Amino acid sequence: MSRIRTVMSTPIEMLLLSICVLLMLTLESAFAFAPTQTIPAITSSKNTKTNPFPRISSLRVSLEDDLDLDLDLDKEFESDDNYSRELRPIRKLKRSKKVPLIAVVGRPNVGKSALVNRIAGTQSGGAIVADESGITRDRTYRPADFLGEKFQLVDTGGLVFDDNDALFGREIREQAMIAIDEAVGVILVVDGQCGLTNMDQELADFLRKKITKDIPVHVAVNKCESDRTGAVAASEFWSLGLGEPFPVSALHGVGTAELLETLFESVAAKGSAIQGWGTKAKILAEAKAAVKANPTKKIKGESDDDYFKRKFGIGSTEETVEAKYEKALSAFDEEGDQEEIGIAIIGRPNVGKSSLLNSLFGSTRAIVSDMAGTTRDSIDAVMERPPPEGSDELPTIYRFIDTAGIRRKGKVDFGPEFFMVNRALRAIRRADVVLLVLDATAGVAEQDRVLAQKIADDGRACVLVCNKWDAVVNKDSNTFEKSVKFFREELPMVRWAPIIFTSAATGQRVGKIYGAVDDAINAHRKRVTTSVLNEVLREATLWQPPPSRRSGAQAKIYYCNQVSTRPPTIVVFCSDPSMINDGYRRYLDRKFRESLEGFEATPIRWIFRGRRARDVMRNRSMNGNPGDGGTGTSFPFPYAD
Repeated sequence: MSRIRTVMSTPIEMLLLSICVLLMLTLESAFAFAPTQTIPAITSSKNTKTNPFPRISSLRVSLEDDLDLDLDLDKEFESDDNYSRELRPIRKLKRSKKVPLIAVVGRPNVGKSALVNRIAGTQSGGAIVADESGITRDRTYRPADFLGEKFQLVDTGGLVFDDNDALFGREIREQAMIAIDEAVGVILVVDGQCGLTNMDQELADFLRKKITKDIPVHVAVNKCESDRTGAVAASEFWSLGLGEPFPVSALHGVGTAELLETLFESVAAKGSAIQGWGTKAKILAEAKAAVKANPTKKIKGESDDDYFKRKFGIGSTEETVEAKYEKALSAFDEEGDQEEIGIAIIGRPNVGKSSLLNSLFGSTRAIVSDMAGTTRDSIDAVMERPPPEGSDELPTIYRFIDTAGIRRKGKVDFGPEFFMVNRALRAIRRADVVLLVLDATAGVAEQDRVLAQKIADDGRACVLVCNKWDAVVNKDSNTFEKSVKFFREELPMVRWAPIIFTSAATGQRVGKIYGAVDDAINAHRKRVTTSVLNEVLREATLWQPPPSRRSGAQAKIYYCNQVSTRPPTIVVFCSDPSMINDGYRRYLDRKFRESLEGFEATPIRWIFRGRRARDVMRNRSMNGNPGDGGTGTSFPFPYAD
């Protein structure tokens, strides 16, 4: 005590010491009389762990397991939407029964893809058609509409039962079998010019024994353009035992209507689709005939009781006929389709695009091999994320588009590969987000830079997917950071794109692609108010003034605003757009990304406009700070502003 007196000589120091002692006594009493239900800390014999969850009200420690904690959440925690509305897992899209599938099968090079393009109306930009066999390998889906009935056509590769007769014979057969299992009807395409072959007979025998008992199968004899010789050529295929063969021409569209009408009737009679599908046109024709019918004559499809009532005027026959007619017309009303998020998978050949699609889809959606150029046509795979439980929101639909590998332009000859590259580039334009797949073991090639520049020019959101990360050797704690820096430096045109290192073979980090896609979609559709944009623009111009000419004339930037999204487009009004060089554009892009959140995965399109002729005619002064909008009055309407 004497030692304390010698050190604490002033009254202020003695007062501070007494306050500290009182605080210590208060804390000890609080811990001593604390309720048993609330435990602020869990103390064990080895170490002491504090509670990291300030919003958790109670912790009950199990005697069986020291780390088995049952957490009771606070009411405030349960009512918080940020915690209760958790994202549900991704799954395959449940196919609507209102849009059934019709599979188109046949041996190689008989015109299946041409017939699909004719029925679906996709002669331009549809399935790739060439005079060589083996063009189509994977199954592709095309929407179609006939007689007011919506359905999907499944184009398949040429079926062979001997794996030595064609490349990827077993894989193509597996894809065709999946298409047949999903379909409500099958169209067997044969070649009318070549006649009946053993492969046609084998395929017809398989369909007749295994498939016809469940779904209808009809024979389409292709390449029968002539009305005289078409029926003669088709008569040879009666021996297949699949009913009447229909002479058609995929090139000119001859006979396709009769084929589809008979197929619809067979599907309705077989009951392989939902009840009522394929009968809209028939019901409408009967209802229209009932409206115009003579009371003394019986209408086709009308029952004897209805005819008797209508003939003698029993019951409200006129109201019933009109109601049936209105109901038949309303069946043709189109329902709005739900919005889909298009995701194109782009890259050089043999970087793992199809493997990535299969890993995302959860099954063999596309044929995969070590041979470059395995994928020919664009392949769609639809996934969905169900809405949160208890909400009225619609599910989020993801449409992944797998494309063929794009080689350098000088190596692509006119032919099937030319159309393959054309389909791949078209997939970029119809997608919202592009997954640029890179080979982590090979680095960045010149073709990768060309594709990245194409994505930026088309204004699509982008995510860099570095595949084959499991094949990278000698990885350490700094490999990830070095790799990110390397890809940023090699691809400056998409420096804003997030990077994900994945392995399609093992599924490593593949699930993170969905989160990156969601962020990219939000950034691609982001809109910022004009006031915030002009504040950022004012700060950017103060830090770095616009460029000037050698004569001393300097560009003046007045204001800016966002005019559209997908991608975000910002219009900057200045005195002379020709003075704004690319370096200053990149500077503004960087400053806006640093100041505003949410533009990490999308390009920003910049448009610089000069002084408009309208403002010059009105003698409006455009001087002032950014955001002021200019000064002066409009002529001849001074109060127009």
